[in-house]
Amino acid sequence: MYSVKEALTKATQQIKGISDIPNKEARILLASYLKKDQLWLITHDGEEIVEEGYFKLIERRFNNEPIEYITNSASFYGRDFYVDSNVLIPRPETEILVDEVISTCKGIKRPTIVEIGTGSGIISIVLALLIPDAIITAIDISKEALKVAQKNAEKYEVDDRIEFIHSDLCENYKKKNFDMLVSNPPYIANDESLHIGLSYEPSMALYGGKEGDEILKNIINIFIEKNVKNLACEMGYDQKDAITNYLKDFNLKANFYKDLARLDRGFVINK
Repeated sequence: MYSVKEALTKATQQIKGISDIPNKEARILLASYLKKDQLWLITHDGEEIVEEGYFKLIERRFNNEPIEYITNSASFYGRDFYVDSNVLIPRPETEILVDEVISTCKGIKRPTIVEIGTGSGIISIVLALLIPDAIITAIDISKEALKVAQKNAEKYEVDDRIEFIHSDLCENYKKKNFDMLVSNPPYIANDESLHIGLSYEPSMALYGGKEGDEILKNIINIFIEKNVKNLACEMGYDQKDAITNYLKDFNLKANFYKDLARLDRGFVINK
C-alpha cells in the first residue's frame, strides 16, 4: 500500500523521461484512477490507496500512450469529451477552425453545416452548442468513430440536432447548396515519420495520401460540385502553396489563417 503522496512521487519519477509535465500527468492519472478530483488528492495526500491499477496506467503512459486515451477524456473549447483510440485526439489549433466557422455563419439564419470527418464529434457538437439554430450533419468513414461522436453528442444533449452519417467523404450525402462545409481532414503525407505517441491514433485520421493534401483537394472538389457557399478546412503548415495553386484552376481564392505558433494552419473560402 502507498499513500497518495508516495504513489505520486514514484509515478512522477517513472514518467519523467517521456513527459514534460510528469507531476501533473501523474496527478491526472491518479485522479482518473480513483475517480476523484485534484483537490481531493491535495487534501488526502496521506491516505493509503491500492496502487496496483494506478501503476498499470503509469506503465501505459511510460510506453508513450497519450494520456487522453488512458483517461478517455480530452479537453476542447473548454469542454471535456470522451475519446478512445478510434478517434483523433483534439488539438488546440482546431478551436481556431471552429471560430472561423462561427464567424462565417454569423448573420446566416438557420445555417446548414456539413462536417466531413467528424471523428469524436467535437467540431459539430461545439457548433451545435454555439449556433443554436444551426442544422448540422456530421460525416465519418469510421463506424466506430461515429459511436464516439454520438456518445459525446448525447452527453451535451445535442444528439437530436446533429445527423450522423456513415460515409466516405460525401458519397452517402446527396444534398447540395448548403451554407458551410467544414473539415479537419487527414493531411499528413503517407511516408512522413511521426512521433511515437501518434502511433496510438487512427492512421485513417492522420494520413492524407502520398503528398498529404489529396483529401483536402477532394473536399475542395466537393465544395465546388455541391455548390456550397463556404468552406473551412484545417491543413498542414506547409500546404498553403499547394492549396493556393489548386484553387487557381477554379478561379478561387482562400483566406488562410495561422495557429497559435504562427504557422499556416487552415483556410476559408467564401463564394
